[in-house]
Amino acid sequence: MKRPDPQRGGFHTATEWLRRHLAGLLAGTLVGAGTLLVIRGVTAPREADWGVTSLLVVVAVLMTGIAVAGSRLSTAHQLAVVAALAAFATASRLLFAALPNFKPVTFIVLVAGVALGPAPGFMVGATTGLVSNLFFGHGPWTPWQMLAWGAIGAAGGLMGLDGRRPARWELVLVGGLSAVAFDWFVTLWMYLAFTARTWPALVALYAQGLFFDASHAAATCLFAAVFGTRMVALIGRYRSRTEVVLLPFTEEG
Repeated sequence: MKRPDPQRGGFHTATEWLRRHLAGLLAGTLVGAGTLLVIRGVTAPREADWGVTSLLVVVAVLMTGIAVAGSRLSTAHQLAVVAALAAFATASRLLFAALPNFKPVTFIVLVAGVALGPAPGFMVGATTGLVSNLFFGHGPWTPWQMLAWGAIGAAGGLMGLDGRRPARWELVLVGGLSAVAFDWFVTLWMYLAFTARTWPALVALYAQGLFFDASHAAATCLFAAVFGTRMVALIGRYRSRTEVVLLPFTEEG
């Protein structure tokens, strides 16, 4: 006689349904928020609260990404690897806190994606933004940072599809561009929330941040050049050595 499968319970069925449909529900929320953004911006461009509305859209995209990526992390081992790398990235951000925007976080998120894949890479990036801001301060910018780092981790995963290992120069190039893209994306929140939303205002914001953008890109390129390929190999070996395969258990009576 086979042992009853505990996964056939009502709670598991409901949880599985929610896991499968959560991405669709959140995507619907995204479409609704985006529609409201467009309608409000067209009908009352001067009265629209672009900061709040854009934040809602970013949160909807972020939650959709988390739902989709999380559904692909099916084992405790995968979750443990994601948590370990997010903790490592958070610690690196704290270690380099005294240096203005010169931190290896973007590099770590990128190579995590290369070594683990798009879904784990996204989760490492998003988790790093959430956890590290417990020390650096949470605010409306947090979802923007989480989404930006998550996208960088997913992009790294695309670079490493089918077991491909990017060359050092590829990690340097993509790392530098990712660092600048991260800063410019997060700056959009300030532009939408606190300015008159004109081209001169946008150019002025980006011009003010050029030093910090260059510092972020330099740090990411430096760490990618020195540690990039070795870091990818190290994470890959750690994943393979700690991976556990559970076989189905049956008991004959």
